[in-house]
Amino acid sequence: MKRNEKKRQLRGFTLVELVVVLVILGVLVTLAVPRFTTSATKTKQTTFCSNVRTIKSQLELYKMSTGAYPVTASLGVFLNDPNYFESAPVNPYTSSAFQYNGGTITNSTAAGYFTYTSTDGSAYTITASPDCSNIK
Repeated sequence: MKRNEKKRQLRGFTLVELVVVLVILGVLVTLAVPRFTTSATKTKQTTFCSNVRTIKSQLELYKMSTGAYPVTASLGVFLNDPNYFESAPVNPYTSSAFQYNGGTITNSTAAGYFTYTSTDGSAYTITASPDCSNIK
């Protein structure tokens, strides 16, 4: 009888035990993935609006230094100016730096959309998606 007990102790997991473990892992993954994607989306939105806020504050500093805001065509130069930015602000939706796009609006409904408009340097308009209108 001891010999049968030793053989029984050396056996691995049964198929039923493995299936139960896989089902439990599947349920846990099903619950975790939606929460992760929601938090990743919220993080991108928060980072995007924070970068827009930084650009706005540096625009005010630029106006205090030069007396006017940069015109639309010189936004790219402004965003890469080391006097105002250590490095150009990055758009988390595109993983690239905010850039002047020639004034054309492309895919204006997509998240991560950003435009800057200033014709004479006395005022400017920033349009962004997601909406960061709560930024003063």
